[in-house]
Amino acid sequence: MIGRRKELAILNNICEEKESKLVVVHGRRRIGKTYLIDYMFKEHRADCLFFKFTGSAEQDSSIQRDYFIEAIYEWFKIEPKTPILKWHQVFMFLKRAIDEEITKRHHKGKVIVFIDEVAWIDKHNKAGFLSAFGHFYNTYIESNNNLVVILCGSNASWIKNKILKDTVGPLYHRVDVEIPMLPFDLKETKEYLINEKRFDIDNKSVVDIYMVLGGIAKYLSYLDSKLSISQNINNLFFNLNSPLYDEYDAIFKSLFYDKATAHKNIIDLLSNKQSGYTMLELDVHIEDSKIHAIRNHIDELIDTGFVKPVNRFNNKTKDTKYIIIDSFSLFYNKWVKPLSKNDIASMVNYFDTKSQSHDYIIWQGYAFETVCIANMHLYLNQRGLSAALKSVGYWNYIPNKDIIKDKGAQIDILIEYTNNTYDIVECKYYNDEFTIDKSYTANLLNKKGKLIEHGIVNKKYDLKMIMLTTYGTKINQYYNQVNISQNVVIDDLMK
Repeated sequence: MIGRRKELAILNNICEEKESKLVVVHGRRRIGKTYLIDYMFKEHRADCLFFKFTGSAEQDSSIQRDYFIEAIYEWFKIEPKTPILKWHQVFMFLKRAIDEEITKRHHKGKVIVFIDEVAWIDKHNKAGFLSAFGHFYNTYIESNNNLVVILCGSNASWIKNKILKDTVGPLYHRVDVEIPMLPFDLKETKEYLINEKRFDIDNKSVVDIYMVLGGIAKYLSYLDSKLSISQNINNLFFNLNSPLYDEYDAIFKSLFYDKATAHKNIIDLLSNKQSGYTMLELDVHIEDSKIHAIRNHIDELIDTGFVKPVNRFNNKTKDTKYIIIDSFSLFYNKWVKPLSKNDIASMVNYFDTKSQSHDYIIWQGYAFETVCIANMHLYLNQRGLSAALKSVGYWNYIPNKDIIKDKGAQIDILIEYTNNTYDIVECKYYNDEFTIDKSYTANLLNKKGKLIEHGIVNKKYDLKMIMLTTYGTKINQYYNQVNISQNVVIDDLMK
């Protein structure tokens, strides 16, 4: 299985432990949650007794209760002896079915109860599903040592509020293991494209794809290695029947349900400003929400991998900026959302032309920085300084109007390590070697000078200027004048 090695190791370790466990797996739609659990217990750990039920967003709780009973029959071939009209009766029936199956098989290993899309079973908790499940867990699961319950869902708000952080609910302090599912990184995406999809592509082409689809497994699975990248993107987005044409709205509905519009409004706003917004700036721009609601929405967007907080170096949290690190959202907002259905219906090979345009090439330069921030762990691994990391943030200097010719400075990626070591990381996305010219040299030297003068408080520093580029930076007089410490290329990130 490509990627998910950490998650598989966690699940495998749970199977080896002597106690029963409650596991919560959560992540955005199409991220591969169900695939992970199915793979683990149908292929990798087939020695476990496995029961699975999947909730549905389209059915009410009473109908899903009937489906749950049917699922018990399908897995254990046992019929209820009396009518089942309540959720607590469903779990009593499940308990008896598990006990009978263990006895019949003389089963000694773990029993896995996997409830997928749990948030959709009883969305508003009016049918008593959650309280019935809580009683089932507290009286049956915890009294045994061979059961593992896995609750899985895409609805981040429900998972957070009803399971992980509900201080009065039946599952308070019951969750033993939380497994957040995040997108593939660049390295895993390359592995998937080459080994699973049979692409023969270089690392820049992997980044080109990642800028559009991110590391979402299902989106990547739609790609066809017989087509060019631009042909693939055209087929995925720029057709009314394209599989990803309506995906953007579906993501937020599945993740946040009745709060989907509020979350989407934040992403739409952040998509318009690469450097992001502070919480106070968000409060100004989002007029219909109170700041505590915006904070909750931002927290959920961070938890689901859409947004990343970036602190200003040596400053208070009020200067923290929130930026989008989800490539799919950035691409959709920039290139798909502005088009009407009539536009889409009348287009032929739209993206083939658009991907060669000056506007798209400029956008890729911005998108590359987002990709680098989302994959910062790969950069740190390449630098060999992961263990020494203190912070990854930004820093800026606003010029003093009273000082003649004083210049401002903006450092988008500033990495602080122990022992007063700092990386200023400059990201450049080109089809060839990047060349530092006289003007850019002055810009880089100004950044270094302003950071030393105004940013580093204790005046102790070992400052490194790092170029992170597609194919490297050409060594010339300006390269040496700036004193570039390291020339990192995308090949280095994917080794």
